[in-house]
Amino acid sequence: MKNILIKNSIRRSQLIFYICIAMLPVIQFCIFYLGVNINSIFLAFKKYDLYSNSYQWIGFDNFVNVFRDLGTLVYLKAALRNSCFIYLAGLLITTPLALIFSYYIYKKLPLHKTIKVILFIPVMLSSLIVILLFKYFVDRAVPALIEQIFGKQIPGLLTDTERALPTIIFFNIWSGFGSVILLYIGSMNSISDSLVEAAQIDGAGSLREFFYITLPHVFPTLSVYLITGIGGFFTNQMGLFSFFGTEAEYGLYTFGYFLYRAIKVAEPTDYPYLSAMGLLMTVVAVPITYLVKFLLEKFGPSTD
Repeated sequence: MKNILIKNSIRRSQLIFYICIAMLPVIQFCIFYLGVNINSIFLAFKKYDLYSNSYQWIGFDNFVNVFRDLGTLVYLKAALRNSCFIYLAGLLITTPLALIFSYYIYKKLPLHKTIKVILFIPVMLSSLIVILLFKYFVDRAVPALIEQIFGKQIPGLLTDTERALPTIIFFNIWSGFGSVILLYIGSMNSISDSLVEAAQIDGAGSLREFFYITLPHVFPTLSVYLITGIGGFFTNQMGLFSFFGTEAEYGLYTFGYFLYRAIKVAEPTDYPYLSAMGLLMTVVAVPITYLVKFLLEKFGPSTD
C-alpha cells in the first residue's frame, strides 16, 4: 500500500511538472501574441466612425477592400512583385552563396580570413552607417567613375528609376551574408574531424564532402532560415525606410515597407484596413510555413 502511494505521488509530481512546462509556451503565446495583437485582430472587423469618434463592427468589409486593392492599386501590385523578388533573391542567390563562402572559410582555403572580414563588415558596423556609405557610393562614386572611365554621364543608381530596384536587391544580398555565414560556419565547425578524415580516406573530393557530409550537418540551421523566410516575405522592407524614409517610389514598395510606412503616417480611420491586411498575411503565411517545415523535414538531407 505504501509503495502504491509513493508511485501515485511520483506520477502526480511528474504530471504537475509536465503541465508547468507545457504551460510556458502557451502563456508566452497568450501574452506576446494574443495580448499584444488582440486589439489589432478586433480592429480588422471594425471601421472608425468620425461622428461618434469610435470604432464600429462592420464584419469582413475590410478584407474585401484589401483583396480589391491588391488587384487594382499600383503600389500594392509593386509590393507583391518586389516581395517575391527579394524572397527569391534570398532563396536562390544569398543562400547558395552563403553556403559556398561558409564552406570556403571553413576549409581555410587561400584568403579565407580576408573574405571573412569583407563579408562581416556590414554586420560589424551599424546598419544605418552601412546604408549611408552604400548610398553615397552608388549615387556619387559610381557615376563619377563611369564618367571618368567611359566619358558617359549617368544618374545615381538609387535615383534612376530603372536601376534602383536591382541596386537595392544587390545591397540586401551583400549585407545579408555576414550573420548567416557566421551561423553556417559554427555548424560546420561542429562536424567531427574523424568523419571528414574517413571520407577523405575513402576518396571523397571537396564536392562530395560538401554534399554528403557538410550540407546534412548544416541543414538544421539552413532549415531555420528557409522556414522563417516565409514570414519575412511579408515583413522585409529591403531597408527602404533607411534609404528613402517615407518617400520611396511606388515601384520600390514591398509589403514590409508599405505596412511600416502606412502605420507610421496612419490616421485612426486607417487602422482597421491595415489590421485586416496584417491578419490576412498571417492567415496566408502560417499554413505555408508549416508546409515548408514538413517538406524540409521529410525530404531534407540526413546525417544518418
